[in-house]
Amino acid sequence: MASLTTTATRLPDQPDFLPPAPHAERSRAKELLGIVLQRFWPALLVGVIVFAGIVAAMLAIKPTYVATGAVLIEPKRENLAASSEPPQPGLPPDTSAIDTQVEVLKSPALALAVTERLRLYNDPEFNPAARDRPPQVQPTQRELVKVSSNVARHTRIKRVGLTYVVDVGFASHSAAEAMQIANAYMNIYLERQLDGKIAAVSRASASLGPQVERLRAAAEEAEANVQQYKIAHNLYSAEGATMAEQEVSNLNQQVAQARAQAAEQQARLDAAQSQLSQGSRGADVSAAVNSETIRDLRKEEAETSEKLAQLQAIFQPNYPEVQRTQAELNAIRAQIQAQLNRILSSVNADARAASERASSLAASRDTAQGALVLNNRAQVGLVALQQRADAAKQIYEDYLSRADTVASEGSLQQPDALVDSLAPLPLTPASPNLMLGTAMAVLLGLMAGAATIVASELWDRRLRSRTDVETVLGVPFAGVIPHAPAKALAVGEEPQHRIASIPLESPYSGFAESFRNLGAFLSFVDRAPDKKVIGVTSALPREGKTVTTLCLARTLALSGARVILIDCDLRRRGLTRITAHRDVGVVEVIEGKATLDAALVKDRASGVWILPAAPAATLPHDLFSQPGVERMLRVLSKHFDNIIFELPPVLGLADARILAAKADRVLYLTQWNKTPARTAQSGLDVLRDLGANVVGAALTKVNIKQQARYGYCDSSDYFTYFRQYYLVAERG
Repeated sequence: MASLTTTATRLPDQPDFLPPAPHAERSRAKELLGIVLQRFWPALLVGVIVFAGIVAAMLAIKPTYVATGAVLIEPKRENLAASSEPPQPGLPPDTSAIDTQVEVLKSPALALAVTERLRLYNDPEFNPAARDRPPQVQPTQRELVKVSSNVARHTRIKRVGLTYVVDVGFASHSAAEAMQIANAYMNIYLERQLDGKIAAVSRASASLGPQVERLRAAAEEAEANVQQYKIAHNLYSAEGATMAEQEVSNLNQQVAQARAQAAEQQARLDAAQSQLSQGSRGADVSAAVNSETIRDLRKEEAETSEKLAQLQAIFQPNYPEVQRTQAELNAIRAQIQAQLNRILSSVNADARAASERASSLAASRDTAQGALVLNNRAQVGLVALQQRADAAKQIYEDYLSRADTVASEGSLQQPDALVDSLAPLPLTPASPNLMLGTAMAVLLGLMAGAATIVASELWDRRLRSRTDVETVLGVPFAGVIPHAPAKALAVGEEPQHRIASIPLESPYSGFAESFRNLGAFLSFVDRAPDKKVIGVTSALPREGKTVTTLCLARTLALSGARVILIDCDLRRRGLTRITAHRDVGVVEVIEGKATLDAALVKDRASGVWILPAAPAATLPHDLFSQPGVERMLRVLSKHFDNIIFELPPVLGLADARILAAKADRVLYLTQWNKTPARTAQSGLDVLRDLGANVVGAALTKVNIKQQARYGYCDSSDYFTYFRQYYLVAERG
């Protein structure tokens, strides 16, 4: 142990450790690409499984055919019970009318009618129970409803844009059955619509029949009341006027005529009397002048007078012929006078008769006018009765006309829709659509892969970069320990021994350079002359803690520092198996059963002193809590510049927690891209709770190529750029 008493060469005092400047912000796109590449194979596996599952499911699906026809809606908005306005066919339907017909096509009642018409309850496609039931057995009502609901789910009813056309489709595993059911849907829809209209006509006719009969009886009764009133009040009429009115009118005409005639006769009488008073003896009376008898007598008088004048011119007055002719003339004149007297007497009689007739007619007229007054008073009551009779007759005639119209419309009813095109036989299945399904499978596979990446990243986040260490763990980034080169893992070699020898055999390699960087970090962080104890631990086993501790110690020793390495992982004893084998070790030194000189082993290649963990049958409890630990550290501090503890994993063993609290500085290791962030955070929380001075965290077993590919922009990202430096240094 002579070397333990020598004074180590120390570097001049250096300024206290300053935290590194913030690194440049890494490329977000490159980071995302790195995450994708890191999770690529699990995501690819999940995507392939999803794609294969969807494709297999599509291939297992039985093909479905869809037959589609079209119905043209043409509502007429006609009310057969309307009385005043005629129906107006051809009016354009509004949107609500078309949508209503679409809902009728979707109705359960129509689906039930189609089911019963085509006996679809015997089809296993729509009624699985039909497989075990004879076809002649009738289904129950509940089964019918269930089958019709299944049929309705296979229908495809859709209005074509804003047109009056409605597509009616049906999906089935049989192309012929799809066509048959789609056409049956349209035909039954039209039949039900026509049946509904005929039923409406029948209901209207049945409702109008009793009403017409009742109105006819009411009209007859009202007319009978009018006639009875007329009879009772003598209000018979002809040509639009009552009998009393006609009688008064006739009497007025007769009175006027009689008075005119009386006036005329009186005028004739007055003229005759005036002539008589003047001595004319009535010869110039108009009646006499107009008399044929008097004209004949006048003619005969003129002839006789002319004859007498001739005789008197020839003969003497006493001549017999003269006397006889004179006698004839006198006789004729006597006859004319008698005739004039009779005419004057007739004129007088006619005047008196005309006067009396006018007086009689005036009296009759007065009597008729009195009866007319009474009739007019009775007419007031007749008006009301006549109005009731007219109204009853009008209503009866309207309803009778309406009933005739309804009766005639029964045979003229047509549905308010027509089949625009029958459903053709579908030649290709509508589903599964292999092209669309494959595209969907690819899309869903990509989505599943992306979801796998996101879920894996969120659920099982790993530490991969300096940013992860500083943001997640909240400690300074100590450095990157690359994964061991392939040549260090050659067959026949002890892997850990070979890896730990790289800093000695290839001191200018990138692997060795990473430990010099780690040593530089520890030399400048929390530096003080009395802080020599460095604890190296991790959260879990197999995170490269043994190799990292040994390589770090050898690197510090090669730089001229006096270093002692203590194997404190008493259960695994990884450091002891690689470098030193003693019958006594750290346990015996702490318990005072052996001296340091007896237990220490020197690594001749690097000059590192190692205090191994000798094998023991039993491990003492709370070994590192004993006072011997403090005594050992005081002795070692006098002879070494760095005292490095290889601690067991902090999450599993209490030894690591006790020694971490005793260490001046603790280096926390976590395996790159493997240790979950939560696990690393839990181990670090344990150390902080114990008051351990965790000066930094390092990533171990880093795959440099993948690290650079993933774009985390750490120092390892540029290892490939410095490869020539390492090779030149080794050749030199």
